[in-house]
Amino acid sequence: MHTGHHEHPEPTKGWREAGVTSDEWEGLHQLLELVRAEHQRMELSPERRNQIRDRLMQRLDKMERRRRRVRVFFASASALLLAALAAKLVARARA
Repeated sequence: MHTGHHEHPEPTKGWREAGVTSDEWEGLHQLLELVRAEHQRMELSPERRNQIRDRLMQRLDKMERRRRRVRVFFASASALLLAALAAKLVARARA
């Protein structure tokens, strides 16, 4: 399983100075190859990304519609309260 990365059969100078043996070095590279393979396996296909994006956009549209309904409700309620207050003030002014 080669991913195009250079093979390092022996630890570099810095790793050797840190006490890493050739066997440990090889084990490290095998572990890195497993991680790379798992990453590629878990990568989403373009179709799956589109499905996720579509569901996200639908959810955002739904939230936006709900937000607009709430804003319209509060704007209507505020206008109704202002109209009631204005009617009350006009009635008091005439009395």
